[in-house]
Amino acid sequence: MSVLDEEYRHPSQATRVRLVVYEKPEGFLVTEERIGSTTVINTLGLLSSREDALGLARRRAEDLVGQRFTRVGGN
Repeated sequence: MSVLDEEYRHPSQATRVRLVVYEKPEGFLVTEERIGSTTVINTLGLLSSREDALGLARRRAEDLVGQRFTRVGGN
């Protein structure tokens, strides 16, 4: 089950980025998906608390915004 799912686009790049936080039995999994002609999934971390996982996703989102990405969707 996903706790957070946000998508970002860059004004001059075709690749989209999706940040997702999943709730798993082992903890909260944070991933970054680069969606283009293929999808590449990068694991950012597996954390024990929801707050820590959401914080990691927020920090990565701030990095993306600093690289001129704009949030275009998600929950």
